[in-house]
Amino acid sequence: MKLLVVYYSKTGFAKRYAQWLEKDLSCDCVPFAQRRGVDLSRYDGVVFGSSLRAGKICKLAWFRKQLPQLSGKRLAVYFTGAMGPDPQAVRQAVAQNLTPREQEQVKAFYLWGGLNYKAMGGVDKWMMGVFRKMLQGKKNPTEEDRQAARMVAASFDRADPANLASLEEYLTR
Repeated sequence: MKLLVVYYSKTGFAKRYAQWLEKDLSCDCVPFAQRRGVDLSRYDGVVFGSSLRAGKICKLAWFRKQLPQLSGKRLAVYFTGAMGPDPQAVRQAVAQNLTPREQEQVKAFYLWGGLNYKAMGGVDKWMMGVFRKMLQGKKNPTEEDRQAARMVAASFDRADPANLASLEEYLTR
């Protein structure tokens, strides 16, 4: 099976996962900025990788527009983020980004990434600061709120090639 991974990575996590897929599966790996030069019809499977920002998978609109021409191919989306791999939160993110019909065509995977404040732009840093202050300002914070506040206080990295197991299994079966 000839596979293609197209990825958009602002802070490096989606890129690192794309590179691990390229190594593990001997697939073609293309940064989002170079997607226009790629003939998607040459591939049996196409994977789109990106990050989750404020509940939205970045640049997913491009991939969704490609779906009609990708009918019959093995399709996947992976998205990275700072949240732990909570199944309920992942289901919610998938439902917010893919219609039920699209979910029948595309299998979605969450790959725990982390936070990289050095690579973030000013708007993203500001948004994280607002979120952190909101969590810290709660009158009766839950343990989950306290844990989230600690987690977003500084950069961290939870990316791990082992997180790719389910996606790689899906792509190679």
